[in-house]
Amino acid sequence: MTPEMIEGRLVAQRKLIAFLLARMPDAGAALGLLDDRETLQTGEEDPGALPDAGFQIASAVTDEYRLIREEMMRFLART
Repeated sequence: MTPEMIEGRLVAQRKLIAFLLARMPDAGAALGLLDDRETLQTGEEDPGALPDAGFQIASAVTDEYRLIREEMMRFLART
């Protein structure tokens, strides 16, 4: 599988998750959950330090939460 195919699958999954969350009876709770996880909290004193693999993964997770929230907001705006 090529990197482009993997990216396409991830985008499709993100859109589906956002759609399902937007259609939940309490979509506001889902937005709150995503809001709470949208910012990476490291507790590190030196933000300029080189990130290790764990930090890179955590950063990717927070980025994904942000992207899902943005997509969810687009779905909510259509209704």
